[in-house]
Amino acid sequence: MLLDEPTSGLDPQASNDFARLIGEMRDQGVAILMATHDLFRAKASGTHIGIMRAGRLVHSMKSEEISLMDLEKLYLETMQTEAYV
Repeated sequence: MLLDEPTSGLDPQASNDFARLIGEMRDQGVAILMATHDLFRAKASGTHIGIMRAGRLVHSMKSEEISLMDLEKLYLETMQTEAYV
């Protein structure tokens, strides 16, 4: 399944319901690729996380290898640096 910003515009309840559904599908073996700016949902739902900048994958990690706080910090640092342009 390929998803692009699927929680954009959803209220918190709908976003939570969506995350539960995605989790169920993941647990059933469905492959899901989701592009999102919602770091919380990415961390909670995904098994792997990638950070892209200027159309290039610049960081890749397993969700379990990074805390939400460190993920946010890495994302912000990546978006602010000129090294990835």
